[in-house]
Amino acid sequence: MPIKPENRARYPSNWFTEIRPAILERAGNCCEQCKVPNGERICREDSGATYMLDTGEVFDAITGEALGQVHLVDYPAGRYVTIVLTIGHLDHQPENCEPDNLRAWCQRCHLAYDKDHHAETRRATIAARKASGDLFQEAAKP
Repeated sequence: MPIKPENRARYPSNWFTEIRPAILERAGNCCEQCKVPNGERICREDSGATYMLDTGEVFDAITGEALGQVHLVDYPAGRYVTIVLTIGHLDHQPENCEPDNLRAWCQRCHLAYDKDHHAETRRATIAARKASGDLFQEAAKP
């Protein structure tokens, strides 16, 4: 996932030149969770339980375990996506770029890992907006 402009300063200057490439190399340029290769065009079935390469090889979408091969027409195709690996911080702190805190993940695995963190920050954002709204409403009363 792209780095938001407001968070760019939280990343070290060598993020794109050294850190990110080192993590991708460590991962063999594949997602460290589901093993899907970076840049590969895959098909995910509607349930999201598996994915298929253009060779017909089918893999478990959570573990990356090879499940066999099918004819392309026999796969319950959902949608096609091109894999872009991202680098995830296990502790959600962009400043902590120690290799054991970083994972190369496809966007699907990264979002799944961050799901609870995203829900928490969303709740905090909504609460902050409500609090700001309350302040303005109070100020508007005669």
